[in-house]
Amino acid sequence: MLRLEIEGSWEPEDFIEVLKGVESLYYKAALSCRLLREPPYFWMEHFWFERPTVAMSFGENVDFSNDWLLTRARTIARSHSRLRVARIEYASPGGIDFVGLGEACKAVERIIGRLIKFFDKDDREIRKQGAKQAQIETAMKEESLRSLKIENARAILELRRDYPDMPDEILTALITHDQDKLIPRIAERKLVAVRTMDAEPPPDDEAA
Repeated sequence: MLRLEIEGSWEPEDFIEVLKGVESLYYKAALSCRLLREPPYFWMEHFWFERPTVAMSFGENVDFSNDWLLTRARTIARSHSRLRVARIEYASPGGIDFVGLGEACKAVERIIGRLIKFFDKDDREIRKQGAKQAQIETAMKEESLRSLKIENARAILELRRDYPDMPDEILTALITHDQDKLIPRIAERKLVAVRTMDAEPPPDDEAA
């Protein structure tokens, strides 16, 4: 089980972005090559058939590609590998619990944990600086954050080499995009901690 610890006041957009970001990261770590190639889906053929014919910006392309990949993941994931929301406790402090494959949950935990640690450490250091120095530190922080997001993406790619028809640079952009959904809530101290723990499988998985 993956648990996110939350604080502060959340708007609907916060829940939407965090739930979607976690789900998208999870499926990139969870799905296997065999699942991706099972008929009748044949991922890449459908991808190019369904792409809009109008020209899109880079950001729009990333959004479309990520939404398309997440939709396919939801479609083909078997019961035991699906990500479920087990609990949402809206309080301060509160929490969101997810149930899914242990290895994939741990991969998501590592990514979110690194992002939380990054903001905790850098914000403490910037508060110690004067205004001009803080501006320099902020610019350096943005560059460091870009590097961290790419490092996190590569960690998932090394964990699961399961998208043989999609180049690494495309998946890196998509995984970076997933992290961008979580970062504002981490920076605002709404998403404050993450951990994994053992959990009993859902009843329908036990019966399968």
